[in-house]
Amino acid sequence: MPVIVGGTAKGRRIKLPPGDVRPATSKVRQSTFDYLGEFILGVRVLDLYSGSGGMGFEALSRGASSCVFVDISERVLRVTRENTETLKFSDRCRFIAKDVFRFLKSWTDYFPDDPEKYDLLIVSPPYKIAEPQKLFEEIGKSEIIAKGGCVCIEYSRHTDHPEPEGFTLDRRRVYGETVMDIWDFGLDKAELPNDNE
Repeated sequence: MPVIVGGTAKGRRIKLPPGDVRPATSKVRQSTFDYLGEFILGVRVLDLYSGSGGMGFEALSRGASSCVFVDISERVLRVTRENTETLKFSDRCRFIAKDVFRFLKSWTDYFPDDPEKYDLLIVSPPYKIAEPQKLFEEIGKSEIIAKGGCVCIEYSRHTDHPEPEGFTLDRRRVYGETVMDIWDFGLDKAELPNDNE
């Protein structure tokens, strides 16, 4: 079972849902969130293709204010809810069983009283259906991300790298078959932190 690698829930294990779920490895999660550092504190997180919820839980453990988990499978989200209760994050989470593209087209319908944009989007589509460029296009059109926010997107190294309009590549790392990008929204390169790794 995956283990939370940082923050208040460090060392806690989470269950994996049944089926074809590919959680981010501990190395990917630790490297990504260590790099994001204090940016995580108090942010609103949206975990798309959330699966086990490992990336969203890592953000909550490190100080994110809330996380919305979106996955097309209600069966998968049942396990994510169980993990949330185990980690005592229930009061900071919401779960939406919906196709990600359909959710992005109508996301404000789910939050009529709280249509605030998100600071951090975590996007981990199944490799066999991953379309990073198309996902960025929908994210941009949806206006769901706040200026100064960022998108962490995971995809196969055999997939074409995205070149999204309105976003600036902050960091790209390759871990075996996995690529993890961090793209900043609405910032110029001069405003980005230096990656000294």
